[in-house]
Amino acid sequence: MLHEVAKLSKLISKKLNNWFLSAQSCVYPYTCFICNQPGHHGIDLCDACLAELPRIEQACTICNIVLTTDSSICGRCLKKTPYFDRITTPYRYHGTARFLIQSLKFQAKHSCAKIMGELMARHIKTLDKKPDALVSAPLHPKRLAARGFNQSDFISQWLQRELQIPLLHQPLKRVINTSSQASLNAAERRKNIRNAFRYQAKGDFRSIAIIDDVVTTGSTANEMAKTLKKAGVERVEVWAFARA
Repeated sequence: MLHEVAKLSKLISKKLNNWFLSAQSCVYPYTCFICNQPGHHGIDLCDACLAELPRIEQACTICNIVLTTDSSICGRCLKKTPYFDRITTPYRYHGTARFLIQSLKFQAKHSCAKIMGELMARHIKTLDKKPDALVSAPLHPKRLAARGFNQSDFISQWLQRELQIPLLHQPLKRVINTSSQASLNAAERRKNIRNAFRYQAKGDFRSIAIIDDVVTTGSTANEMAKTLKKAGVERVEVWAFARA
C-alpha cells in the first residue's frame, strides 16, 4: 500500500513539474545562452550550439577517458583499479562544453547549471541502474567563501529535480584546503588531494553518485570515492558534465 502511494505521489509530482515547465516556457521562452537564438527541446541552447557540444563517442568504461583504440578499458585502469566504479560524462572538456563550465564557475552564470544539469540528466537516464543518492563534490570553506557558491551544488539540484534521486545535504566535506590542481601533473594531483575529504551521512546508502562539473585526471574523483568506500558505501559513481 505504501509503495503504491509513493508511486502515485511521484507520478503526480512529475506531471505537475511538466505542467510548470510548460507554463514557464510560455512566459519565458527558451533562449540560447550562447547566441541568443530561440532555444529548442526544452533547453536554453539552440540546435546549432547544442550540436557543437563535443560528445564522447568512445571511452574507457571505468574512468571515461577518451580512447583512440578499440579497447574498452584504458591502460591506467587495467594497471590499477580506481576506487570509483564508473565515471560518466557526456562531453569532452572542449569548446562549448568548456565555455559553459567556465561561465558558471568563474562568471557566476547560474543559468549554465540548469543547462548542464538537464543535459546530464538526459544522458544519465540511459544508464542501466540509478544510485540511492546524489552527493555534490565539495569545496573547502575558504574557497567556497571566496567564490560565493559551489557550482556542483547547483548542477546537483537540477539533476535531483530531473532524476528524482535524493540529494544529500553536504555529507562529503573537504577538510584540507589544498593548492590548485590546475598546474599539477597527475602524480602531484594525487599527492595534493590525499586525505582531503571526510564523509558522514545519516542513513544507509549502498550506492552514491558524486556530482561535479568536470573531471580532469580523475585524482580528485578517486580520492572522493576512496573516502566514501572506506565509510561503507559499496558503489560510487562520479557524474560530471565534461571529461578532460
